[in-house]
Amino acid sequence: MPRDGKTNRSGSAAILEPGELQELFAELDDPYRAIVQVCYLTAGRIGEVLALRVDHIKNGYVVFPAPNTKTGETRKVTLTEPLQKAIDRVRPSSGYLFPSTALAGHLTARAVEKHVKAAAELMGFEGVSLHSFRRSRLTHLHEQGWGLHELKRVSSHKSLQQLQQYLGVDQAVVDEKLKQADVGFEVV
Repeated sequence: MPRDGKTNRSGSAAILEPGELQELFAELDDPYRAIVQVCYLTAGRIGEVLALRVDHIKNGYVVFPAPNTKTGETRKVTLTEPLQKAIDRVRPSSGYLFPSTALAGHLTARAVEKHVKAAAELMGFEGVSLHSFRRSRLTHLHEQGWGLHELKRVSSHKSLQQLQQYLGVDQAVVDEKLKQADVGFEVV
C-alpha cells in the first residue's frame, strides 16, 4: 500500500513502491502512461513535463528550460534507456512532446490527473496525486543510497531542508538501523 498520501487534497502525495508504480503504469494508456513515466524517471513536476517540447530532448538529456521550472533554473536529466523508451512511444515529429488533441498547446495537468486518479482508485491506491511520481522517485533513489546533495541535483530543490521534507523515510527502517548500529555496544 502506498506510503503517506493525500486526503481531500491535503497532506503529502503518496509514495508508491516500485511494484505499485508498474501496476499503475499498466492501467494507463499513452500518452498518460508516458507522461507519468517521464515524471517518475526525471523526478519532474507535472508542469515541467507537460511543457516539454521535442527539441528539449537533445544530446543525451531531457532539458527543462528555466522558464518552465519552479526554481527558474534550467535542469538537465540524463536520457536513460527507460526514459528514452517512454518518450519514443509518444514522440511527435515537432512541437510539444505531449500535445493537446483539442487545443493548441500541450495536454493539461487536469486531464492527466483525471486518468491517474481513475487508475489509482481502480488499484485501491489511496492518496495518489501527480506529485506522487516525483516524490516516489526521489525516495527510491534515497533508499538506493543516493546522498542528499546528489538528490538535490536531480530534483532541483533550493535547499536540503526542502528535499528532506520530501523523502519518505520509514520509521521501521530507522529503528532497525539504530538497533544494528548498537550491536556490540556495551554500557557499563
